Amino acid sequence: GGSVRWHKPVAEGCGPSAAQARMEVYEAIPDESRASLKKRNYVVYGVVMAAVLCVGVVAVGGASNLGMKFASTRVSTVQAPVNIGMTSMVQSPQFDTEADMRHRKGFNRLGRPQDQRKALIRGLVTEVLRHGRITTTTTKAKAIRRYVDKMIGLAKRGDLHARRQAYGFLYDKDLVKNLFIEAPKRYGERPGGYCRVKKELLPRRGDNAELSYIELV
Repeated sequence: GGSVRWHKPVAEGCGPSAAQARMEVYEAIPDESRASLKKRNYVVYGVVMAAVLCVGVVAVGGASNLGMKFASTRVSTVQAPVNIGMTSMVQSPQFDTEADMRHRKGFNRLGRPQDQRKALIRGLVTEVLRHGRITTTTTKAKAIRRYVDKMIGLAKRGDLHARRQAYGFLYDKDLVKNLFIEAPKRYGERPGGYCRVKKELLPRRGDNAELSYIELV
């Protein structure tokens, strides 16, 4: 009445005895044949891996090309309907308006903060009105041109408010007095454009900046 244990039959060629037999056969192979066998296995393994790598590269390249073709077809399909029904209409020439309009370009900041820029402009305008002509960079000369015209316009007005505005802008009070005396005589008949800017022939030594002189007319 004892229990009976059933054992799973071992497949032929898979048991311990079969593995031992294969080991004995492998050890019976001469060393030279065994080395050549290993070399052949390595070569076959390398060829198989190279083939797998080549297949992977080709697959990735094909997928990327397919994506580019799909993107180009999408762009063409989106852009194509723009001209539908426009053949009978007279198309006006297209102009590059962004290059012509001065958006967000109210004035030149001269690479300085507001207080330093104002002090620089006041000093240059004072020297122009004192000497009649100064040499500076082209950018600064063009920036101070309107302020010189404004000071001469105030002198031509000649009232108390204009004189106080000139005192608040120019650094030399004696210069303001002489300006309010001489400007109406010199520019009384001229409606505007009291100074000119002309470029110098040679740039400034050191930084090669473009120079110009600004002078009173």
